[in-house]
Amino acid sequence: MAAPEFDAGPVAVRRIEPLAVIALRHLPGPGESLVAALRAAGVTGVPSPGQALGDGQSQGTSLLWRSPSEVVLLATERAAADAAMAALAADALACAVDQSDGTLALELQGPRVDELLHRLVDSHSLPMTLGSAVRARLADIAVTLVRRDHDRIWLLADRSHEHYLASWLAYAGAALAQARA
Repeated sequence: MAAPEFDAGPVAVRRIEPLAVIALRHLPGPGESLVAALRAAGVTGVPSPGQALGDGQSQGTSLLWRSPSEVVLLATERAAADAAMAALAADALACAVDQSDGTLALELQGPRVDELLHRLVDSHSLPMTLGSAVRARLADIAVTLVRRDHDRIWLLADRSHEHYLASWLAYAGAALAQARA
């Protein structure tokens, strides 16, 4: 990853690129089609509600539970995403939707990442456990927050909100920096 592209005061914010974002939609329950698509992407488990499974057999590949009928595949290698999409191509009751171009993926890192996010989301919306993911409202936009480490969170949002989100991160980061000054 390159140098920080977003100003968030004491929290480093970097764009995660490349990142393939694939919604795997299926009938509720881990059907054979979904399991086969995940295996093709190098992942061996199906996440439970609120869970993010990371770095299976394919390094840089994660799964997020979104609903009983949807799992989101995040892959830093395009080949894993393409394999999952190909595995679901022939299934009439499941599909893979590539959301990569429409998704902004940011990594927020630093010892004050939780303090920053407490200024932007409901405190009950923060994922606290490693490997957990939540959908939340951040400054009136829907985001997904994924706890990657105790001081590192991935934030996924619609790319169309990039400027708005950057402004809110800068605003909250400046307030956070001043709070300790």
